[in-house]
Amino acid sequence: MSSSITPSPAIAVPSDTTIRETLRVMRENNVGSVLVNDYQAPYGFSGIFTERDLLKWVGEIEKHGSWDTAIGTIMTKKVITLTLLEIDRAPEIMVEYNIRHIPIVYDSTDGSRVVAGVVSMRDLFRSMIQDRKVEKTVQQFKGKRTLLLAHSDRERETQRRLLSDHLDLQVMPGDFDLNTLVPAILAGDLFIFDLDRFPPNFWPVLLKKLLDEKHRPEILIIYDPFLQEPKSVQVLRQLSKGSVLHVFPKPLNLLEYLRRIEKCLSESVKSPS
Repeated sequence: MSSSITPSPAIAVPSDTTIRETLRVMRENNVGSVLVNDYQAPYGFSGIFTERDLLKWVGEIEKHGSWDTAIGTIMTKKVITLTLLEIDRAPEIMVEYNIRHIPIVYDSTDGSRVVAGVVSMRDLFRSMIQDRKVEKTVQQFKGKRTLLLAHSDRERETQRRLLSDHLDLQVMPGDFDLNTLVPAILAGDLFIFDLDRFPPNFWPVLLKKLLDEKHRPEILIIYDPFLQEPKSVQVLRQLSKGSVLHVFPKPLNLLEYLRRIEKCLSESVKSPS
Protein backbone atom coordinates (compact mmCIF):
# COMPACT_ATOMS: atom_id res chain seq x y z
CA MET A 1 0.00 0.00 0.00
CA SER A 2 1.31 3.47 -0.88
CA SER A 3 1.68 6.11 1.80
CA SER A 4 0.57 9.73 1.80
CA ILE A 5 2.68 10.41 4.90
CA THR A 6 5.28 12.97 3.85
CA PRO A 7 8.14 13.81 6.23
CA SER A 8 8.82 17.46 6.91
CA PRO A 9 12.33 18.82 6.25
CA ALA A 10 14.71 18.04 9.11
CA ILE A 11 16.07 21.02 11.03
CA ALA A 12 19.38 20.37 12.78
CA VAL A 13 21.74 22.19 15.17
CA PRO A 14 25.27 21.35 16.37
CA SER A 15 25.46 19.67 19.78
CA ASP A 16 27.19 22.70 21.34
CA THR A 17 24.34 25.06 20.39
CA THR A 18 22.85 26.68 23.48
CA ILE A 19 19.35 25.82 24.65
CA ARG A 20 18.38 29.45 24.11
CA GLU A 21 19.61 29.42 20.48
CA THR A 22 18.00 26.04 19.80
CA LEU A 23 14.61 27.36 20.91
CA ARG A 24 15.07 30.36 18.65
CA VAL A 25 15.77 28.04 15.69
CA MET A 26 12.67 25.97 16.49
CA ARG A 27 10.52 29.09 16.79
CA GLU A 28 11.79 30.59 13.54
CA ASN A 29 11.22 27.34 11.63
CA ASN A 30 7.89 26.61 13.34
CA VAL A 31 8.93 23.06 14.28
CA GLY A 32 8.49 20.97 17.39
CA SER A 33 11.86 19.21 17.16
CA VAL A 34 15.43 19.56 15.95
CA LEU A 35 18.03 16.91 15.27
CA VAL A 36 21.37 17.36 17.02
CA ASN A 37 24.27 17.03 14.60
CA ASP A 38 27.07 14.54 15.05
CA TYR A 39 28.72 13.69 11.74
CA GLN A 40 30.41 10.64 13.25
CA ALA A 41 27.06 9.08 14.17
CA PRO A 42 24.83 7.05 11.84
CA TYR A 43 22.86 9.35 9.51
CA GLY A 44 24.75 12.36 10.92
CA PHE A 45 22.88 12.97 14.19
CA SER A 46 23.28 11.71 17.73
CA GLY A 47 20.06 12.92 19.32
CA ILE A 48 16.82 14.84 19.03
CA PHE A 49 15.43 17.71 21.07
CA THR A 50 11.65 18.17 21.18
CA GLU A 51 9.01 20.28 22.87
CA ARG A 52 8.57 17.44 25.36
CA ASP A 53 12.26 17.61 26.29
CA LEU A 54 11.80 21.31 27.01
CA LEU A 55 8.80 20.61 29.26
CA LYS A 56 10.83 17.93 31.06
CA TRP A 57 13.84 20.18 31.71
CA VAL A 58 12.41 23.70 31.90
CA GLY A 59 12.15 23.63 35.72
CA GLU A 60 15.84 22.73 36.12
CA ILE A 61 16.87 25.23 33.44
CA GLU A 62 14.97 28.04 35.17
CA LYS A 63 16.24 27.04 38.60
CA HIS A 64 19.90 27.12 37.56
CA GLY A 65 19.64 29.82 34.87
CA SER A 66 21.20 27.44 32.39
CA TRP A 67 19.67 28.69 29.10
CA ASP A 68 23.17 28.91 27.67
CA THR A 69 23.95 25.24 28.36
CA ALA A 70 24.69 23.09 25.28
CA ILE A 71 21.64 21.37 23.84
CA GLY A 72 23.62 18.13 23.66
CA THR A 73 23.42 17.81 27.45
CA ILE A 74 19.61 17.56 27.55
CA MET A 75 18.73 16.06 24.16
CA THR A 76 17.10 12.64 23.85
CA LYS A 77 19.93 10.30 22.87
CA LYS A 78 17.94 7.17 22.15
CA VAL A 79 16.31 8.11 18.84
CA ILE A 80 13.82 5.83 17.12
CA THR A 81 14.06 6.05 13.33
CA LEU A 82 12.19 4.55 10.38
CA THR A 83 13.27 4.10 6.78
CA LEU A 84 11.32 5.52 3.86
CA LEU A 85 9.91 2.06 3.17
CA GLU A 86 8.72 1.78 6.80
CA ILE A 87 7.07 5.20 6.96
CA ASP A 88 3.55 3.68 7.11
CA ARG A 89 4.46 2.38 10.58
CA ALA A 90 4.89 5.90 12.00
CA PRO A 91 1.44 6.09 13.70
CA GLU A 92 1.94 2.66 15.30
CA ILE A 93 5.46 3.52 16.53
CA MET A 94 4.35 6.87 17.94
CA VAL A 95 1.62 5.20 19.98
CA GLU A 96 3.84 2.31 21.12
CA TYR A 97 6.71 4.52 22.32
CA ASN A 98 4.66 7.61 23.25
CA ILE A 99 6.65 9.91 20.96
CA ARG A 100 5.61 12.63 18.52
CA HIS A 101 8.61 12.93 16.17
CA ILE A 102 10.38 10.21 14.13
CA PRO A 103 13.40 10.87 11.86
CA ILE A 104 13.05 9.15 8.48
CA VAL A 105 16.32 7.81 7.05
CA TYR A 106 17.60 5.91 4.04
CA ASP A 107 20.84 4.56 2.55
CA SER A 108 21.49 6.39 -0.71
CA THR A 109 22.75 4.76 -3.90
CA ASP A 110 26.31 6.00 -3.27
CA GLY A 111 26.37 4.21 0.09
CA SER A 112 26.00 7.29 2.27
CA ARG A 113 23.38 7.39 5.04
CA VAL A 114 20.92 10.24 4.72
CA VAL A 115 18.10 11.82 6.72
CA ALA A 116 15.02 12.23 4.50
CA GLY A 117 13.12 14.31 7.05
CA VAL A 118 11.14 14.05 10.26
CA VAL A 119 7.56 12.80 10.61
CA SER A 120 5.63 14.55 13.36
CA MET A 121 2.15 14.09 14.77
CA ARG A 122 1.17 17.15 12.75
CA ASP A 123 2.33 15.39 9.55
CA LEU A 124 0.09 12.43 10.40
CA PHE A 125 -2.97 14.67 10.79
CA ARG A 126 -2.09 16.35 7.51
CA SER A 127 -1.84 12.96 5.78
CA MET A 128 -5.30 11.94 7.06
CA ILE A 129 -6.80 15.04 5.45
CA GLN A 130 -4.78 14.43 2.29
CA ASP A 131 -5.98 10.81 2.08
CA ARG A 132 -9.58 12.03 1.85
CA LYS A 133 -8.65 14.44 -0.94
CA VAL A 134 -6.73 11.70 -2.75
CA GLU A 135 -9.80 9.45 -2.71
CA LYS A 136 -11.81 12.14 -4.48
CA THR A 137 -9.03 12.83 -7.00
CA VAL A 138 -8.37 9.22 -8.05
CA GLN A 139 -11.96 8.70 -9.19
CA GLN A 140 -10.82 10.42 -12.40
CA PHE A 141 -8.26 7.70 -13.15
CA LYS A 142 -10.46 4.62 -13.56
CA GLY A 143 -9.79 2.85 -16.84
CA LYS A 144 -6.81 5.04 -17.72
CA ARG A 145 -3.61 3.24 -18.74
CA THR A 146 -0.38 4.70 -17.37
CA LEU A 147 3.15 3.61 -18.23
CA LEU A 148 6.07 4.54 -15.98
CA LEU A 149 9.73 4.66 -16.94
CA ALA A 150 12.42 5.09 -14.25
CA HIS A 151 16.10 4.20 -14.27
CA SER A 152 16.85 2.07 -11.21
CA ASP A 153 15.07 -0.66 -9.29
CA ARG A 154 14.83 1.66 -6.27
CA GLU A 155 13.20 4.47 -8.26
CA ARG A 156 10.78 2.06 -9.96
CA GLU A 157 9.82 0.59 -6.60
CA THR A 158 9.34 4.04 -5.05
CA GLN A 159 7.03 5.10 -7.87
CA ARG A 160 5.18 1.77 -7.78
CA ARG A 161 4.51 2.11 -4.05
CA LEU A 162 3.36 5.69 -4.52
CA LEU A 163 1.04 5.18 -7.49
CA SER A 164 -0.05 1.55 -7.86
CA ASP A 165 -3.02 1.92 -5.51
CA HIS A 166 -4.37 4.78 -7.61
CA LEU A 167 -3.53 4.03 -11.25
CA ASP A 168 -3.69 1.23 -13.78
CA LEU A 169 0.09 1.34 -13.74
CA GLN A 170 2.55 -0.55 -15.93
CA VAL A 171 6.18 -0.16 -14.84
CA MET A 172 8.71 -0.71 -17.61
CA PRO A 173 11.59 -3.08 -16.73
CA GLY A 174 15.16 -1.85 -16.76
CA ASP A 175 16.25 -3.92 -19.79
CA PHE A 176 14.17 -2.16 -22.45
CA ASP A 177 15.12 -0.89 -25.89
CA LEU A 178 13.58 1.97 -27.84
CA ASN A 179 12.02 -0.34 -30.44
CA THR A 180 9.80 -1.94 -27.79
CA LEU A 181 9.52 1.07 -25.50
CA VAL A 182 8.02 3.59 -27.92
CA PRO A 183 5.07 1.39 -29.09
CA ALA A 184 4.30 0.51 -25.45
CA ILE A 185 4.20 4.20 -24.50
CA LEU A 186 2.02 5.11 -27.49
CA ALA A 187 -0.56 2.49 -26.45
CA GLY A 188 -1.23 4.22 -23.12
CA ASP A 189 -3.16 7.27 -21.94
CA LEU A 190 -0.33 8.73 -19.87
CA PHE A 191 3.45 8.32 -19.86
CA ILE A 192 5.28 9.22 -16.62
CA PHE A 193 8.99 9.66 -17.22
CA ASP A 194 11.30 9.92 -14.18
CA LEU A 195 14.44 11.34 -15.80
CA ASP A 196 16.78 10.90 -12.85
CA ARG A 197 20.01 8.98 -13.55
CA PHE A 198 19.27 8.37 -17.24
CA PRO A 199 22.19 9.42 -19.48
CA PRO A 200 21.68 13.05 -20.56
CA ASN A 201 21.74 11.98 -24.23
CA PHE A 202 18.94 9.38 -23.77
CA TRP A 203 15.86 11.34 -22.80
CA PRO A 204 16.05 13.92 -25.64
CA VAL A 205 16.12 11.07 -28.17
CA LEU A 206 13.13 9.34 -26.57
CA LEU A 207 11.10 12.54 -26.29
CA LYS A 208 11.79 13.44 -29.92
CA LYS A 209 10.54 10.03 -31.07
CA LEU A 210 7.35 10.48 -29.03
CA LEU A 211 6.75 14.07 -30.12
CA ASP A 212 7.14 13.06 -33.76
CA GLU A 213 4.04 10.88 -33.36
CA LYS A 214 0.71 12.52 -34.12
CA HIS A 215 -1.25 10.32 -31.72
CA ARG A 216 0.55 10.04 -28.41
CA PRO A 217 -0.38 9.95 -24.72
CA GLU A 218 0.04 12.90 -22.39
CA ILE A 219 3.64 13.01 -21.11
CA LEU A 220 4.47 13.86 -17.51
CA ILE A 221 8.18 14.38 -16.80
CA ILE A 222 9.56 14.54 -13.25
CA TYR A 223 13.16 15.20 -12.26
CA ASP A 224 15.41 16.13 -9.36
CA PRO A 225 17.26 19.37 -10.25
CA PHE A 226 20.21 18.31 -8.10
CA LEU A 227 20.74 15.12 -10.15
CA GLN A 228 20.66 16.80 -13.55
CA GLU A 229 23.39 18.70 -15.35
CA PRO A 230 22.85 22.48 -15.29
CA LYS A 231 22.28 22.53 -19.07
CA SER A 232 19.62 19.80 -18.74
CA VAL A 233 17.85 21.71 -15.95
CA GLN A 234 17.75 24.79 -18.17
CA VAL A 235 16.21 22.78 -21.02
CA LEU A 236 13.65 21.17 -18.71
CA ARG A 237 12.62 24.54 -17.30
CA GLN A 238 12.06 25.78 -20.85
CA LEU A 239 9.98 22.68 -21.66
CA SER A 240 7.85 23.29 -18.56
CA LYS A 241 6.76 26.64 -20.02
CA GLY A 242 5.32 25.03 -23.15
CA SER A 243 1.94 23.38 -23.62
CA VAL A 244 3.06 20.03 -25.09
CA LEU A 245 4.79 18.42 -22.11
CA HIS A 246 4.07 18.48 -18.37
CA VAL A 247 7.42 18.97 -16.61
CA PHE A 248 7.82 19.25 -12.85
CA PRO A 249 10.78 19.22 -10.46
CA LYS A 250 10.77 16.97 -7.41
CA PRO A 251 9.79 16.64 -4.65
CA LEU A 252 6.07 16.19 -5.24
CA ASN A 253 3.88 15.03 -2.39
CA LEU A 254 1.30 12.38 -3.23
CA LEU A 255 -1.69 14.71 -3.55
CA GLU A 256 0.22 17.20 -5.70
CA TYR A 257 1.53 14.33 -7.86
CA LEU A 258 -1.95 12.90 -8.39
CA ARG A 259 -3.35 16.31 -9.25
CA ARG A 260 -0.65 16.71 -11.90
CA ILE A 261 -1.66 13.31 -13.29
CA GLU A 262 -5.33 14.27 -13.19
CA LYS A 263 -4.56 17.38 -15.26
CA CYS A 264 -2.61 15.30 -17.81
CA LEU A 265 -5.40 12.76 -18.17
CA SER A 266 -8.07 15.42 -18.51
CA GLU A 267 -6.06 16.94 -21.37
CA SER A 268 -5.68 13.54 -23.02
CA VAL A 269 -9.48 13.25 -23.06
CA LYS A 270 -9.73 16.65 -24.79
CA SER A 271 -7.08 15.75 -27.38
CA PRO A 272 -8.33 14.29 -30.67
CA SER A 273 -7.73 10.56 -30.94
